[in-house]
Amino acid sequence: MTELQPVDPAADPAARGFRRLTPHLGFLAALLLLALNMRGSIVVMGPLAETVGIDLSLSATQLGLLTTIPILCFGVLSVFAPRLGQRYGIETTLVVMLILVAVGQGLRSTGIYGVMVAGTLVLGSAIAVMNVLTPSLVRRSFPARVAMVTALYTFTMSSGAAFSAWIAIPVRDAMGGDWRYALGIWAVVAVIGFVCWLPMLRYRHRNAVSGLPAASLWRNREAWVLSLFFGCQSLVFYTGIAWVSKIFIDSGISEAEAATLLTLFNIFGIPAAFLAPLIYSVIPNKKLAMTVLHLPFLIGVPGFAFATTSFPYVWVICMGLGQGSMISIALTLVGMRGADPQTSARLSGMCQSLGYLLAAIGPVLFGALYDVLGGWRVPLMILFGVLCVQYLAALRAGSAEKISA
Repeated sequence: MTELQPVDPAADPAARGFRRLTPHLGFLAALLLLALNMRGSIVVMGPLAETVGIDLSLSATQLGLLTTIPILCFGVLSVFAPRLGQRYGIETTLVVMLILVAVGQGLRSTGIYGVMVAGTLVLGSAIAVMNVLTPSLVRRSFPARVAMVTALYTFTMSSGAAFSAWIAIPVRDAMGGDWRYALGIWAVVAVIGFVCWLPMLRYRHRNAVSGLPAASLWRNREAWVLSLFFGCQSLVFYTGIAWVSKIFIDSGISEAEAATLLTLFNIFGIPAAFLAPLIYSVIPNKKLAMTVLHLPFLIGVPGFAFATTSFPYVWVICMGLGQGSMISIALTLVGMRGADPQTSARLSGMCQSLGYLLAAIGPVLFGALYDVLGGWRVPLMILFGVLCVQYLAALRAGSAEKISA
């Protein structure tokens, strides 16, 4: 493909943005298919963790590593993702990342722990880049519909996570107990995404994003607060998908019911992910909006910690509503609070880098605490503490003030 020159916004619809959704539904559909690949391949490990651990004789810490590696990749590589988008074009970069997702998930489905770790590194690196560039793509392509399009693609991410958790055990059982097929399905989904994204290369241009976050952004207090909020909500989510199922199993609930509960955790995140940005936009008092959106979490996590088996469906529904709302709001704020698409890209890189480095602590720390303490009460109390910090950061992060690099 020939190198493109700087794009004239008056001549290129991708540069000036799609003012109306209807004529560009193909591009929007491709964006949603991209979102489908951004969580399903990670979430699928949650309901399979018990079986994988037994089959491969892994400790809780080793199992936690398979969930934590992608988050570490998000943290380490997110800050460099805007540079890839600038050099090769957002669309081209995303097409390559989809192939890497397929390769990584294929390696994870081998059932050899060392190869699975390597595949998880490839998978996590690819999704890290996708995570960062997608909000910038939304801001650039749909500048008048940032909240709506963000709601749609976070809705799709949550749907992919729920579908992944729902089919994992049935696929394993249908294949005679071989859990590798449940992982391998997501390599196929990534290949489908790659094929569907190829026509989107006609929108490719390079000047949509800048490189590393500018020094002034790293000195911006509002950017740090937004990063803290992003990190706390990510830590809570990834810790949940890694251990919710096992916590229920260890509390005496059957494996099948625990998988159902994890599925509900993800399913109820779907409407929450779509509605949260809309709720946030219609409540003028943003601190009140953040409080309303945090209420399910503030009910669900303490209940899960202290009455795990008493009302398990209530707790997972509350936590599902909470996690769906928070990721959607975090991505919406990243897209909206940047002063321009370039700043949004750098802000996305900063928030996701710092945020996911914080989130990476969750699954491994909780697994290690369980190994040491032999129970989940103390780890869940710590999780509630993280949630309180998240809420306080959210009250500040929801400011309408634009962040400039």
